[in-house]
Amino acid sequence: MKLTYFDVTKTSHLIEEFFLIDYQKKDVPLEAIIPPLNFSGLAYFYSKGQRISLAKEVTDLHKLSVYGQFSKSYKFNLYKEGIVCGMNFKATSLHKLTNIDASSITNKYKCFHKINQVITSELENIFLKGKDEYHQVFDKLEDYILTLPLTENKNTLIIDELVKKIHLKEGMISVNEILEDLPFGQKTLETNFKKTVGLTPSKYIRIHRFKKLMKEYEGKKIDLKDLIYMYDYYDESHFAKDFKSFTSKSLKDYFKDEFLLIKEIFRNTKYDYLH
Repeated sequence: MKLTYFDVTKTSHLIEEFFLIDYQKKDVPLEAIIPPLNFSGLAYFYSKGQRISLAKEVTDLHKLSVYGQFSKSYKFNLYKEGIVCGMNFKATSLHKLTNIDASSITNKYKCFHKINQVITSELENIFLKGKDEYHQVFDKLEDYILTLPLTENKNTLIIDELVKKIHLKEGMISVNEILEDLPFGQKTLETNFKKTVGLTPSKYIRIHRFKKLMKEYEGKKIDLKDLIYMYDYYDESHFAKDFKSFTSKSLKDYFKDEFLLIKEIFRNTKYDYLH
């Protein structure tokens, strides 16, 4: 498996990163656990052979799919080699670009044509015409995205600022601290945040802290015990509880093969998610 990231040059206010994953014959079959990563996005699957499952719901991935935020882990299965390329959005971009309630596709992959057939047609045309020239694909995607109208209002501006604050604090912030600077209460915050981002603010904060810690661990190999205290967990059992919540596995399971894909993602991510 080869994971490659591409520069975002014109749409950094909407797109976190462009990516290309090349699954080869030697990777098949593959079964992996994917924890929540605080991303929604779009991906084009050039061939069949990939599937996700969450609880009893199974989704085969093919052509253009949109994925929402995930609050829990899901299982990924690869049973045929192939290429996937796509984009991970900034926290509020799915809502801004589609004007949908982001929580309506939380914990889901969905065929994008069910959301917007016109945009689907344009995007699929870009993906198919540019196959094997992925720098050009992402350049054309940026040009097209810049032509789309955005849903922006007072609420999206407030949520953008809150997300920025969460990232700057690396997830080490409470909902009560966030509420101190807001003109409304917790119930309104949760309703607006969930509609715009797809998760409650408390869940988003917890996932962001967890992801930052795991990225730090995979990137620099700092002792896990040190990181647990650096990221304001009370103790190892507190972190183990979050690990179980977000991966459905125990901490000792992280060193098994089913986490190889997510380790690759943590090691190779080129952004620090602070911007």
